[in-house]
Amino acid sequence: MEERIIINLLRMDGGEFELSEKIKADALLGTEATGSLRSAGPISCSIQARVYDDKELVAQVTMQVPLRVRCERCLKDFDFTLPVTCTVSVSLEGDEKEVDLTDELHEEVMLALPPYPKCELIGESCQINDVIGEFGLDKGPKQGVNFAAAGERSVWDALDAVSNPPS
Repeated sequence: MEERIIINLLRMDGGEFELSEKIKADALLGTEATGSLRSAGPISCSIQARVYDDKELVAQVTMQVPLRVRCERCLKDFDFTLPVTCTVSVSLEGDEKEVDLTDELHEEVMLALPPYPKCELIGESCQINDVIGEFGLDKGPKQGVNFAAAGERSVWDALDAVSNPPS
């Protein structure tokens, strides 16, 4: 059963709530956990919530999400801790006794993920740079395959070497 992140409104002291604990990663990663994105341990989560005028719950959330991700260049897996800080607002309707923040926090984690994780996230040089050279695709004022770093080969040279290997 999937773990949920629920705030019990009846236990809020004077309309305020604080929580600091470790939660299971499947609560926030859900079905997105795949071969290129997996949990590397429990999520450290701190929530400070307050109810305003019995109509709105506002929660300040800070999370440290340990992940095992795959580099999009060299396909090497590495561990990376994703910091997530957000404010979540939920409208209260009627006599609600609890508020489930799981879906909102899941969305915040998914939005904070880097779209193309690379070894450089953890300060390492990508292995593929050692094999075919660094082409400066992520550096310098001009980016892209038509621009090489000063004194470097272009990306097209590397492709030519792959399609026409030396004999």
